[in-house]
Amino acid sequence: MKKVIENIGLKILFFFLAAGLIVSSAFAQNKSHNVSPKNVKVFVEYKILKDNVLNNANINVDVNKNYIVLTGNVPSLYERNLARKDAKDESHGYLIKNDLQVAGTNIPSQTVVKNVLNKIYKNGFYGIFDWVDASDTNGTVTLSGWVHDPWLKEWFQKDAEKVAGVRQIKNEIQNTFGPGYIGYRAAWLIYSQPEYQGSQFMVNPPIHIIVNGDSIILKGQVYTKGEGGWLKNLLEFRTGAFDVSNGLEVKS
Repeated sequence: MKKVIENIGLKILFFFLAAGLIVSSAFAQNKSHNVSPKNVKVFVEYKILKDNVLNNANINVDVNKNYIVLTGNVPSLYERNLARKDAKDESHGYLIKNDLQVAGTNIPSQTVVKNVLNKIYKNGFYGIFDWVDASDTNGTVTLSGWVHDPWLKEWFQKDAEKVAGVRQIKNEIQNTFGPGYIGYRAAWLIYSQPEYQGSQFMVNPPIHIIVNGDSIILKGQVYTKGEGGWLKNLLEFRTGAFDVSNGLEVKS
């Protein structure tokens, strides 16, 4: 009998908790829609105006039914996404329609790729256990390669978004989940060599070590083809890696 009463009590408690959640949700929704479209427009415009990054952007804000509509031109994809975030912060339950256009440019794809990679390479967190490559097709930039920490994938994408001529990003960078013992051992073996000592701290170090499971992929540049082969053999015999792939290129 006691167990039956306890079960009934739990059901009643659950009913009131569920009812409370429904009421709270409805109240929050009604509260959002109580903000007039005119006020929402003012809030969003003020938020965008205060954002110093968007000073060079030409952004119009309209509130149409349940939507906040952004139109105009911005210098880069980064500003386009930032404007949407600012609008969302002040949306009060309205949906966001981002019709902002990235300012048109006639920058050649080769230049866009070069600028994207330079921007990523100068990021202080881009190091010997990361390797990022890029390609461009009519403003759509595809990022590929590997990073040793998952948050770097998004971070490097934001770097690319700030480059003129980039209208869209396809982020295909993979996460290696860290270099582990094999990676640190490989790094010590390479960067303890006289010709490489200290260069691991350079912007875009010469040799990058990508650990994929029990295998190592070498990326970067060496002075001679024989040097790349020697590094491959060194890691094969002294790291315990199952396989070492030599993706090193000879400096031109």
